[in-house]
Amino acid sequence: MRSMQWCGVARGIRKGAVTALVSVATLCVVANVGAAPLRLVIHEDTGAEGDAQPPLSRYNPLKRALEAAIGRPVEIAYTRDRSRAIDIVERNQADVMMTHASDVAAKALTGFGYNFIATARPEASAIFVGKSAPVENLTALKGKTIAMPRAELMFGLACGAEMRDFVGTQFGTYASREYAAVVWAVENNVHPVGCLPSNSRAADALEKKGLKVIYSGRPLPTLPVVSSPGLPGADRAAVAKVLSNLDEADPALKALGVASFTEGGEARLRALAGWLRTK
Repeated sequence: MRSMQWCGVARGIRKGAVTALVSVATLCVVANVGAAPLRLVIHEDTGAEGDAQPPLSRYNPLKRALEAAIGRPVEIAYTRDRSRAIDIVERNQADVMMTHASDVAAKALTGFGYNFIATARPEASAIFVGKSAPVENLTALKGKTIAMPRAELMFGLACGAEMRDFVGTQFGTYASREYAAVVWAVENNVHPVGCLPSNSRAADALEKKGLKVIYSGRPLPTLPVVSSPGLPGADRAAVAKVLSNLDEADPALKALGVASFTEGGEARLRALAGWLRTK
């Protein structure tokens, strides 16, 4: 009983206190040693930056914070494979999914009965970069070939949707797996315009390469977190509270590359699949 009382204390942890109470998290997990672990799947597109796959230990701060909140073990699985992430959603193999493919999370909500938990800040946009002057809209790019991420990536879809809204199908694409290759194509005059995420590292080096943002698309829900239809509401609420209370300097956020999480944005995430016209 005493251990369960400590779990109640852990669930009441506020911002900045999670790290200091790791021992409480341990007590909670011990108290619920027989409970099934919460399965957290993290799906990232960081391979598009050329990064090596990170060790799972990178996410230990997040794992400990969640275990403190829900009082049972958390198992983290990591994937960069978009088709694998979709399969996990369709087969209901994750209690909680955190994904850079916001369209996959939107489909989970609208097509598979998943529940919304949070989205990250700052939001990202599809930005169009080049050497020319900024444009008011994308009709100026009609008939041009745009260097952009592959269509199976979230921002390949977003770049294509932005172009479609202005010029229909009257443009070409030069697809690349890595965002830096998109910038290279424009820098070296292979193509006049490129499109990539505003929050990518490749976008940070534009000025140094003589490029600039000529058009910014709509802000999009970033790193959404959704839960399986079977996850208890109390666990869902606890996960949402942990994420929204994480301080900007928390290593859990640094590992994910975001500044914060918010429990707002569900309607916009649900609408995303329709705008992207995903199948």
